[in-house]
Amino acid sequence: MNTALPLQPLVLVVDDDTMTRILVTEALEPEGFRIEEAASGLEALAAFQRGVPDLILLDVAMPGMSGFECCAQLRRLPGGAHVPIVVLTGNDDDDSIKQALEAGASDFISKPMQWRLLAHRLRYLLRASSALTELSRIQESLSHAQALARLGNWEYRVADGDGYWSPELLRILGLDAGSGPTSFERLLQCLPEEQRPLLLDAFMELHASGTSYGLEHKVLQPDGGECIVFHQAEAVREGRQVLLMRGTVQDITERKLQQRRIEYLANHDALTDLPNRQLLNDRIGQAIAHARRTRLHLATLMLDLDRFKFVNDSYGHPVGDALLQEVARRLKVAVREGDTVARQGGDEFVILLTDLSDIDTAEQIVKKVLAVFADPFVLGEHTLHVSTSIGASVFPSDGDSGDMLLKTADAALYSAKDKGRNGYQFYNHKMGVLVEERAEIEHALHQALALGELELHYQPKVDLTSGKIYGMEALLRWRRDGIGLVPPDRFIPLAEETGMIVPIGEWVLRTACAQLGVWHAYGFTHLTMAVNVSARQFRQADMPQLVREVLADSGVPAHCLELELTESVLMQNRDLVVTALEQLKEIGITLSLDDFGTGYSSLSYLKQFPIDVVKIDQSFIRDVTDSVDGASLTRSIIAMAKSLRMTTVAEGVETEAQLGFLNTNRCDAMQGYYFSRPLPGAEMDLMLYAGTHLPPENCHADAPQRVLLLVDDEEHILSSLRRSLRKEGYQILSTSKPQEALELVAAHAVGVILTDARMPGMSGSELLRRIKGVYPEIVRVMLSGYPELHSVTAAINEGSVYKFITKPWDETLLKDHLREAFQRFESGVQRPPVGPHGVEISNRAA
Repeated sequence: MNTALPLQPLVLVVDDDTMTRILVTEALEPEGFRIEEAASGLEALAAFQRGVPDLILLDVAMPGMSGFECCAQLRRLPGGAHVPIVVLTGNDDDDSIKQALEAGASDFISKPMQWRLLAHRLRYLLRASSALTELSRIQESLSHAQALARLGNWEYRVADGDGYWSPELLRILGLDAGSGPTSFERLLQCLPEEQRPLLLDAFMELHASGTSYGLEHKVLQPDGGECIVFHQAEAVREGRQVLLMRGTVQDITERKLQQRRIEYLANHDALTDLPNRQLLNDRIGQAIAHARRTRLHLATLMLDLDRFKFVNDSYGHPVGDALLQEVARRLKVAVREGDTVARQGGDEFVILLTDLSDIDTAEQIVKKVLAVFADPFVLGEHTLHVSTSIGASVFPSDGDSGDMLLKTADAALYSAKDKGRNGYQFYNHKMGVLVEERAEIEHALHQALALGELELHYQPKVDLTSGKIYGMEALLRWRRDGIGLVPPDRFIPLAEETGMIVPIGEWVLRTACAQLGVWHAYGFTHLTMAVNVSARQFRQADMPQLVREVLADSGVPAHCLELELTESVLMQNRDLVVTALEQLKEIGITLSLDDFGTGYSSLSYLKQFPIDVVKIDQSFIRDVTDSVDGASLTRSIIAMAKSLRMTTVAEGVETEAQLGFLNTNRCDAMQGYYFSRPLPGAEMDLMLYAGTHLPPENCHADAPQRVLLLVDDEEHILSSLRRSLRKEGYQILSTSKPQEALELVAAHAVGVILTDARMPGMSGSELLRRIKGVYPEIVRVMLSGYPELHSVTAAINEGSVYKFITKPWDETLLKDHLREAFQRFESGVQRPPVGPHGVEISNRAA
């Protein structure tokens, strides 16, 4: 305990007698005290408020304000509660001493004072005051610590039966200090009746032998509440006699609740609140023991959700979690009361069916489980149609242990999914062989990359205008030693599932770019390379950084690399995907949307993401010649892509009729067995050197009809223009309303627009400005009766006009200028490098 005194204690001397103040000063200053004087109670209060002294000497008898009243007021001031106040009284003035102590005085000194002992007396008082202050601080700190720890303490003196309970103990028991005696009997009354013998026995043993105890018990509180405490006690002995017993009581209710919660979570799935794998294994073990005694059957059903990964990737994990919770709810409704529905992890659930008299009962429950998936799952703003596949195994025929039953049910589940999903299969021994084969393939796949068993084949992509190969798609193949080629559909989904697709995908990208670099070195510098990127690879790898490294290592120009993305890539975290795609576009590579139309493909994807190429899935191409829907959908995809200035590539083209349809509808490119199967690198070399291409009759090199839009508010001008141009072979659209012109441009493949400069409502310059903003590829020509340059300055500066033709026009020059404009449109050149400000102005004298 720290009871050190101030180096120079400050003493406030309050006395109306000047001589007394002088004598006190002369007695204390040589002893190291500092003195401040006050001649009245009011002066004392003012001095105290200026600075709190270490001790006060206060005369009782003073005019105006007595020492008693002054003492009481000093105690009420901030900091005044603990300052020692010593009153000065006469030797025989007992009443004054009593009154002073009642007013708050700490001690008294009788007059006349013994000056030689005064300093020693004050130092003693200061040490006592310091000790009391420190003791008060320690008690306050102890009370605070006990409150934080929810720990109270008690003492019981054996001799007189009296005791002490700390404030925190009273709080734990729900009592206040005046609620009754602090006896052991009172403590017993706070316990539930059935637990009182437990504490009484421990207490009696402590009293008899002095052996300490520690036990948990409940405490009933006056409001009906209940808490759990940990109660410890020990005895203080003198020889064989117990003098004192003392203990602590700690409220551990929250800890016990947390322990129970931890135990619950250790056995239950946090998302669905279903039993987890650990609890399931325990229940299967109990069910097997019960089945052996009763000679009844039990069955384990293993199920997972069909295409759950697509739901997670498409709608995000919150929707996926909500779906799992609703599935759990429906499954609990589908089974009997004594059955167990557990979640293994991910989208995998297990149902344990017990006390089955025959297998037919298990099959009936399986069908009931399938039926709960018939209704759609409404999850917020999303309505999802989700099915499941179920594998079932039966004890004892399919396994005599929990591990074996789960293993055979998993094999049956694999068979059910292999047969087309949304169904069920009971285990048979052939399924075990398939599972072993799958496990063997998975093991071999982990070694394939290191053993050099992976290789790439390349399928040419052909431009349908020139008929020439302009690039190829890299396709992964696995050639196992002693077995040969493994079909891609047998190992690529497995690579996705196991995560092997990430390192394999990087190998594919590096190998394909290295091969393209070789072909460029051979002189085929126009070739491009398309590489597929899976959703998992895109999610786990830093694709922009990987692409930069691969391009640097291979020396391939960025514009020659095309990454093919599936919808599942785009439907992950949208903000992160957009950021990554924008980084890839900054690098300069081409982005392709693969298998468009097979999932939830929509125009919104093409508008939201920086896609360059749309690949039409082969399932559509297969139907274009004999299905109205297939043909209509394919035409729509081509038109949609072209409206967004994207390239279209048809996959899986196998017949001349399919190719003819694509040419008729102006598809840009194709790949498929009609031209070539995927080829190993060496065979691809031969095809490139041979210059293999489609014959001209299998291309659409002939130019489509040219579409010309005429806009003038004077109908006779429009009629005159139509007469002048009727033999030019144009498809001529015309309107006298600029707003209608915008609608015509949106609905037709306009190549050139010829508009009057001055029209009511919207000028020709404004119309062409709008056309340029939305359709910059359209060549814009203005017809004006005002040849002065200042009247068309704004249009020239903005670059919204390609050419001006003045009224009245020369018919021959008009036709020449329009033919030139269409040639410019078809060549893709948008800005002619002639004329002032880059604009050409033509008239009859040109």
